[in-house]
Amino acid sequence: MDSTKPSLALKMPYVNGEFESVMKEMVQRRDSLNGEKQKDAETRETDVVDGLTTAADTIHHRGSAEKSKYSTIGYQRRTKQKVVTDIATLSKGSSSGAKSRTPLKQVFSSVVSQGVSEKTSEERGQLDLLIRDLEAFVVPASLKWIWKEESQGTALENSWTDLVKSYSTMPKKQRHQQAALWEFVQTELIYINKLKIIKDLVIAALVHLNQHDFLMEVTPEPLFSNLPSILQAHQLFWQEVVYPMLQEVRITGKPFDPMRLEAGCLQFHERFFVYHHYCWEEENNLEFTRRQMESNPHFVAFVQWVEKHPQCERMRLGDMQAKPHQRITKYPLLLKAVLKETQETLEQQALRAMLTTVNSFLESINGSMQLKDERLALSISAKRLEGYAVEGINDEVDKFVRDICQFDLTCPIRGVGDNVVRKLLLEENLKLRGRKDSKVEVVALLFSDVLLLTKVQKKAERLKVVRPPLALDRTNCVPLKDGYSFVLVEVGELQCMMNVLILVTSTTESRSTWVDTIQRAKYLVEHCQTPTCIEQQSTGTLAHSSWAKASSSITFFCLCAATNFLKSHQRVQMKFKSVDYDGHFGIVQDIF
Repeated sequence: MDSTKPSLALKMPYVNGEFESVMKEMVQRRDSLNGEKQKDAETRETDVVDGLTTAADTIHHRGSAEKSKYSTIGYQRRTKQKVVTDIATLSKGSSSGAKSRTPLKQVFSSVVSQGVSEKTSEERGQLDLLIRDLEAFVVPASLKWIWKEESQGTALENSWTDLVKSYSTMPKKQRHQQAALWEFVQTELIYINKLKIIKDLVIAALVHLNQHDFLMEVTPEPLFSNLPSILQAHQLFWQEVVYPMLQEVRITGKPFDPMRLEAGCLQFHERFFVYHHYCWEEENNLEFTRRQMESNPHFVAFVQWVEKHPQCERMRLGDMQAKPHQRITKYPLLLKAVLKETQETLEQQALRAMLTTVNSFLESINGSMQLKDERLALSISAKRLEGYAVEGINDEVDKFVRDICQFDLTCPIRGVGDNVVRKLLLEENLKLRGRKDSKVEVVALLFSDVLLLTKVQKKAERLKVVRPPLALDRTNCVPLKDGYSFVLVEVGELQCMMNVLILVTSTTESRSTWVDTIQRAKYLVEHCQTPTCIEQQSTGTLAHSSWAKASSSITFFCLCAATNFLKSHQRVQMKFKSVDYDGHFGIVQDIF
């Protein structure tokens, strides 16, 4: 305000105190108006916080024509949305001295976003350090394998025709044989170089990160198991078996001789025994990789760096882990291709012997893998069961019984080698007939060598064994005339009856299944306990096979014996093919 100009108060004369009264009245009106505005704002805020729309109250006194319009759902939604928007910008209608208020939801979102951004920023910084560390990792200029005899590296000729001088005059059959042998040589060296990339690039980079405190939860073993040992085995196989054959052709120019592979292929069990461990852990390695890819961004960054590396030759991590399994199963195909094009009798016999040995090695791996699965299934079954216990005599006797009687479903089958695992054949709700035709419902579990009668424990959701286990090799099973029940008689060492049980099924088909399966399982257990069978199991000369549905571990000898037994009883008809070059027993018709 300009001080030279007279104020409004100075221009107005004081006439009998009228100016003072007028000013008091103006102040009172201003205060009253401000109070009403504040009260109205508080009322509107309370309505919004309670989630109520005041539009209906506002238009209550309007005409009937307008009343129906404003009572529609669409109008109320628009009104409610508008009210919330107005409250969110309430500061526009407030006095100049009031501060704008931020809604609670917006404040919470701001805090969360700030925390996430800080965390993301920290993780990004760690990822940047990890990538920087990977970029600093020194990769050899060439990852190809160089051995002592081959100072120029591992470069092979483009084709076998570059080595064999007489290729143009060869008959068609021999040319195909030479091409098959060349594929054996070429793929062996390619495989070795692939493994060397995994070892010198992927595994070495991971070890480098571990040494710099990155990815400490990921080590080479859970990813690749004993892959370096497999690489060493194949490098030795190349130097002692494949390379001498190749070098002979280079020096003399004569055709490849398949007999040069015989010594190495007949030693497959000894040379490549390390594959047992790799195949055993392969499923665990894949599961570990999957978990890390889902939950570990540092591991994902490492995998992306590896797969994009120019020296990785476009291999994916899954491809790297599958290489050993794929290679070891390819040898029978390579040898078959050579055998198919071979005409010399001695060479054919030698190749068949090689093929049999290689297939036998693969069967041993399959057997160990199947044994692993069977033991896992048995442990799962054992966790469901509570052992049979007799209590209530007195404390001293009960304690003594508990000390010497330990129920263990996973213990080896009596009289059979460790390579035969107890397996669950049948499980069904049956009725146990007691005296005076009383019936108790039980859950019957038929394993390879024992029958368990159990009851469901509702609290623990487990099965408690309520009768002494029945050993099948000492139990006789006979169907009864009613068509639904069968009797089990357990006989002791002195041919004295030890236990008698009558079980009732729900259908005649179920009764037939139970009787047939019990009789067959008993027969197999008795024959697997023979000295000849046990000796063959201990030496590993018997194949590890299984029944298709009964799923019991037996041998080829037991299969043939069981077939003769079942044929004599005219139960089923089964045929078995002899071992083919794939190393598998062909079951023409299933048991049931």
